[in-house]
Amino acid sequence: MPSDYPLAAEGIGKSFGSLDVLKSASMWAEPGRISTLMGRNGSGKTTLLRIAVGELRPDYGALHFGGRSADRHSLPKLARAGLMFVPQRGICAPHFTVRSHFRAMASAYDLGDPAPAIDAARLEAFLDEPVRVLSGGERSRVSFGLVHYRRPTVLVADEPLAGLAPKDRDPLFRVFRDLAEAGCAVVTSGHDAIDLLRLSDVIIWSVAGTTHHLGSPREALEHAQFRREYLGPGVRLD
Repeated sequence: MPSDYPLAAEGIGKSFGSLDVLKSASMWAEPGRISTLMGRNGSGKTTLLRIAVGELRPDYGALHFGGRSADRHSLPKLARAGLMFVPQRGICAPHFTVRSHFRAMASAYDLGDPAPAIDAARLEAFLDEPVRVLSGGERSRVSFGLVHYRRPTVLVADEPLAGLAPKDRDPLFRVFRDLAEAGCAVVTSGHDAIDLLRLSDVIIWSVAGTTHHLGSPREALEHAQFRREYLGPGVRLD
């Protein structure tokens, strides 16, 4: 059952005024696996993720965290329980140095040596730079270096590849895979079909306010409607 997973959102509906963004959408995070929401802009991916992590209230539907109802939980409560949410804008304060971010994280969660996380995200050259002077890709690497350092039980990352150059994607993929191999339940979203199919273990198609759990990337590629209406014929894994 989805409610047995670390994070689950079932039958979610959400409207903004007269606009029905979600009608009956579901997602769940599986320990040790990377699940990815794919779909067009406006299909409700970000809204569903924000609801799942307690940042936004649904109009209806059920939320679970750690196998228990999370309908009234907020993002700060879920964060203290082991969840980490990285919105597309990242989680860094622009006027603080990269090193100070790791010091703050260590203080907040009583963590040890950040060197492995700094190495995984390739941040050694930027430690004493304020985040505001970094490129978008470098800022993203700082955000996910902090995620690696925090070692959450559940990670939800909204469109982590948006705007990233190819050279900035490998460190990010390394962080995601390291976390999943350590048992973290990872949920992502985005439009970069080939890279996301290669990264992910589970594909969820967000379309028309609903979701379809397509299974593995290869199973998703065999889904005729998904290929026809979203991927197009040229997307392959090999």
